[in-house]
Amino acid sequence: MLQRIRQRLADMRTIKTLCEAAERHALAGGEREPGPEHFMLAALDLPDGLARQVFARLGVDPAGVQAAIGASHGAALAGVGADAGLLEDDAPLPPSAGPYRAKGSMQGVMRQLAAWPRASAAESLTGAHVLAVIAGARQGTAARTLRVLGLDGERVTAAAKAVIAAG
Repeated sequence: MLQRIRQRLADMRTIKTLCEAAERHALAGGEREPGPEHFMLAALDLPDGLARQVFARLGVDPAGVQAAIGASHGAALAGVGADAGLLEDDAPLPPSAGPYRAKGSMQGVMRQLAAWPRASAAESLTGAHVLAVIAGARQGTAARTLRVLGLDGERVTAAAKAVIAAG
């Protein structure tokens, strides 16, 4: 029981770290509310290094994720006939006051992270868990970003599960 409480507290610290980092990534890109793509970047920032291991296992440099997000946004704008140059005006935003806010798509991500089956009570939430959940989405910026990187969600999820099992 005590181990389970410790694991939950560690998970809450990890989620807090993820939320803060995702918000910084979103604001730096001119977006007020972070979405799954910002949480993907935040997972890469976690000190556990497991999200980076997932990308290394797939032969993808995690340093390219930010550029892939930009390319995904540009392709989405071009797909609706808008000028991708509109992205150049995305100046960083200051932090907002008040309660934390994220895009609606993050509700499902957070629910899936909370429901992740644990191999043991000692297994804490990691960057690999975050990537596995985000990679399960078939639509959205995060899914398009993975495709820009030459990846599909199933491969990322499988690699993340392998990293978790090895961890």
